Amino acid sequence: MALSPTLVPLILILIFLGLASAFSPPKTDTLKPGQQLRDWEQLISSGGVFTLGFFTPTESSTFLLGSAGVRYIGIWYQYGPINPVWVGNPTESVSDSSGSLSIDNNGNLKITRANASPIMVNQHLSLAGNVSATLLDSGNFVIRDVGQGGVPGRILWQSFDHPTNMLLPGMKIRFNLKTKKEVSVASWISNQVPASGAFRLGLDPSGANQLLVWRHGEIYWSSGVLTNNGSSQLTLELSREYLDYEFKFGSDKDMKYFSYSIKKTNGSVYSSWLLDNLGQITVTNVLRSNTSNSWISESSQPCTTDLRNSSAVCITEKPTACRKGSEYFEPRRGYMMDNGYYGDSLSFGLSDCHGSCWRNCSCIAFQSFSDGQCQYWGKGSKFVPYDSFTFEQKVYVLDSVK
Repeated sequence: MALSPTLVPLILILIFLGLASAFSPPKTDTLKPGQQLRDWEQLISSGGVFTLGFFTPTESSTFLLGSAGVRYIGIWYQYGPINPVWVGNPTESVSDSSGSLSIDNNGNLKITRANASPIMVNQHLSLAGNVSATLLDSGNFVIRDVGQGGVPGRILWQSFDHPTNMLLPGMKIRFNLKTKKEVSVASWISNQVPASGAFRLGLDPSGANQLLVWRHGEIYWSSGVLTNNGSSQLTLELSREYLDYEFKFGSDKDMKYFSYSIKKTNGSVYSSWLLDNLGQITVTNVLRSNTSNSWISESSQPCTTDLRNSSAVCITEKPTACRKGSEYFEPRRGYMMDNGYYGDSLSFGLSDCHGSCWRNCSCIAFQSFSDGQCQYWGKGSKFVPYDSFTFEQKVYVLDSVK
């Protein structure tokens, strides 16, 4: 019997959907020994809140999937743009899409790749037994014992103990008063390089209930002493119109810790604190309801400079013989002519280039590169604007230079 012409398109669609589902990996939140998470595959937490997979960072603070660039394994929110809250291999990238994540029977997470040795994600564990790695709805990636019947057991390792540049609700910043060891949040070197940069957010080592940001070991910013209701310099007025933060300080023998949470609100709230490569803490809260998502973002202001250009570099520097503290460097599209030179050593990003130029009275402009290089220009150099949408090169020029 001949098929009706009207049924042919429907049958073709059903065949296509069947083939697509056959080749699409099933959604799961768990990686088990013997399995591989390949470059184009992802783990999704059981409630659909977080995703774990490979991504490529870019200069414009956006992150790409399925890119041909260098690859990192990371975790990000399902809702909104890809902005990793954790990176598993921040100091060593995969050069292409050949990477795959796996876990062995001892609980060791590693990334295998073509023509190179594996990248170890966690410290070497020796946990003979049945284990698995699971992405939780909190954003925590945990390795656990697996009991009889597949029942999850105790946590043997967790990403919350190894933060990168983000603090999430329930994650603990810690400091051991006896050993002086800490768990802290570190800025990236740049938007393209997630290795630890110039700034670090952690607990006051004196034992006071306050958070500090260090810049290369020197205190750069203090939250002030925090109370349980969040009353301090860290209080973020815009967010508190919608949310109620709860700050918690605790101790366990010699270990002090800090964590935060958001009290119950109407709808679901997903929050994160980002320590950026200029030393600022940017708080982002996603308010989800049945009908829409709302994004609330704002930054703390350790920078005290009165900026007349909102895009200027906001870093607090110490006054020098030639800088009173009110000067600032602003990004401009174009290039400098004459009197250019490179720094003698690699930097930890934009803030280091800024600091070097700031301390040199003859320096009027600089440029920061993702490989850690800084280029500077002295007095007598001329800025040539090239204000084209396709021209992405930015030079940071002293505001007094025309």
